[in-house]
Amino acid sequence: MVQIERILEEAIKRDASDIHLIRGNKPMLRIIRDLVPVRDTDILTEEDMSEVYDYFIRGNIERDKVFAETRKIDMSYEYGETRLRVNVSLENDIPVFTLRIIKNTLPPYESLGIPEVVKTVINQPQGLVLVTGKTNSGKTTTLNALINQINENSNKKILTLENPVEYRHKSKQSIIVQKEIGAGKDSPSFSDGVKNSLREDCDIVVIRRN
Repeated sequence: MVQIERILEEAIKRDASDIHLIRGNKPMLRIIRDLVPVRDTDILTEEDMSEVYDYFIRGNIERDKVFAETRKIDMSYEYGETRLRVNVSLENDIPVFTLRIIKNTLPPYESLGIPEVVKTVINQPQGLVLVTGKTNSGKTTTLNALINQINENSNKKILTLENPVEYRHKSKQSIIVQKEIGAGKDSPSFSDGVKNSLREDCDIVVIRRN
């Protein structure tokens, strides 16, 4: 029997960025750049993967339906005060789980090495800003740091459309509305979310998808 919450606890305690749950392997943690096994755990079996699936998804009819139809799903999950981004896919028709641990606090804007010119861009009255990069290059952290920078220094209404929502912002100088996209969520699709934003008196619309 796989002890899911013990795995989560160890990942949080060891400051892991990701958890990998794959049949035929021990539960693995990404710590800095290395993959290391969770201590005192067994190799995961097919039955273990079904148990993990039940833990994260089975109780939610909409998520179960989306996974059955698309054979993959991205979702957010809260364990205590820790937020996780959960990706579920299939290998040989058996679920594979990749869990990203979302830090509760954003690093200081100045510590991210963002060029100073970006500060001038986010203060423009209109325009389009693209945040791009390879996987695990810090796109989500950078984007949310920019949102936080605006939130702390400008009087705006910010709407985010995300799949899933990772960082939860609190309104400061700005008002922030965060909508999760997907079946059974705040908006069924990004296109619907964008269309409705035209009626929501937004100053800034942020679209973030994995």
